[in-house]
Amino acid sequence: MSGGFIPYHLRPNKAVDRQLFVELLAKVNRFKPIGQYTYIGFGGSFLEDFKLIHTYFGNKKMISIEEDLNVLKRQKFNLPLRCITRRHEKSGDFIASYPIRGSAMIWLDYANPRQLRVQIEEYEALISKLQLHDIIRITLNASPDTLRGRDSVDEKEKRETADVRNAKRLKKLTDQLGDYLPQDTDATMMTVDELPQVYCRVLEFAANKALQGRSSEMVQPLSAFVYADSAHQMLTLTGIIIEKKEVTEFFRKTAIKRWRHASVDWKTFRVIRVPELTAREKLFIDRYLPSSKQKGIHKRLDFLFAEDEVTSLEILKSYTDYYRYYPSYHRVTY
Repeated sequence: MSGGFIPYHLRPNKAVDRQLFVELLAKVNRFKPIGQYTYIGFGGSFLEDFKLIHTYFGNKKMISIEEDLNVLKRQKFNLPLRCITRRHEKSGDFIASYPIRGSAMIWLDYANPRQLRVQIEEYEALISKLQLHDIIRITLNASPDTLRGRDSVDEKEKRETADVRNAKRLKKLTDQLGDYLPQDTDATMMTVDELPQVYCRVLEFAANKALQGRSSEMVQPLSAFVYADSAHQMLTLTGIIIEKKEVTEFFRKTAIKRWRHASVDWKTFRVIRVPELTAREKLFIDRYLPSSKQKGIHKRLDFLFAEDEVTSLEILKSYTDYYRYYPSYHRVTY
């Protein structure tokens, strides 16, 4: 359900995404105190997001949902705070009997691409039960290779062309999502660059469907990030349930529209693609930030972060966009 065995705390892009979530919540805090919310998520073995959110906002009601019994046992061993309630439960069952009274912020941190339809349905079902000013965050696997791999071959054992492969990807996605998929989706969108936007529109459709009958309310997107710490590309989108008439006041108080990392529509997403740096590399680059140009820093390094210079420079550019959120790992002897 949650990728319970994956060490997300050691993955820099995921760590940056998590820090950006905290910064976003700090802005929402100007509108409504975040510490009063119940935080619900898929804590996995390490409960990193629970520790981070409690550190910044002091939330006293926190719930971790976990389906895997072994992960739940490891979670018990690593439990950092008494205010975290662990529930051995499937996410769908939790949503079906949604028990929260009062404000809630929920992170549906999905990892399995084979359950995409179920995940979208759970997202829709949850939104239909949320209250005004509740915060909803969802992570989906947005890697086109999960629909059909780049090394796929045809019936004659010949490697498929990109056009053929993307057409088969679209067919699989259509079979998975049915009426959730926008009708104007075509095979050219089944790529690393385009698929996250398709999924954003799928989430928009599900959110609007969930709020049918509540015409004065909407899900207002706040951020959308795409990142990859392995072969799989992930999309994380965060929104808030809000009355349409208070959207202007919300943005005035929170200043989220002026936040350079915001995505306040269902089309925009931002890519996090930071390199895995040694402590020495990070310190060297940081000495030239924030004012120096990326090309100058890249030249001073005298090595590449990728196989070609263009990609390497793009990775460095992403780091300079997100360096304030980059995690630092140190060996500790005790």
